[in-house]
Amino acid sequence: MVLGVKEMDPVDPSQKRGEKGEEKEREKGEEKGQNLDEKYRRNPVGFVGFTVLIIWLGVVLLLQNLEVIADDDRGWAVFAWGAGAILLAQALVRLATPRWRTSVLGTFVWAAILVGVGFGLWFEAWELAGPIVIIAVGVAILAGRFLPRR
Repeated sequence: MVLGVKEMDPVDPSQKRGEKGEEKEREKGEEKGQNLDEKYRRNPVGFVGFTVLIIWLGVVLLLQNLEVIADDDRGWAVFAWGAGAILLAQALVRLATPRWRTSVLGTFVWAAILVGVGFGLWFEAWELAGPIVIIAVGVAILAGRFLPRR
């Protein structure tokens, strides 16, 4: 000490904490990566459903670019129907397989919305499709609440 002034340590303590913090963050990131892989192994239905949905989007966009589907609204209608069917299949697989069974109410609701949007885009009749989708969502919510749980 010189005249009551404490000499500074050449390594700032905040830097030490910063290095330790960075190391902890790196370890957490590695753990999360492992947990992500484990999550996909425990939930293959969701992972496969999501990837099939991405592939379906690519197929529909390719069909639109090749002008197999000339009208954009009709192309998006086809995508919405396919996406609804993929979600419905995912929900049915979850219900049929006890190992992967989880709540499927949200999946059924999204499937109903997508199918309804597909009909609205295809027939350009939103006056009918909109209320039917809302009714289907309400019925799905009621059914999920009042049906017995396993």
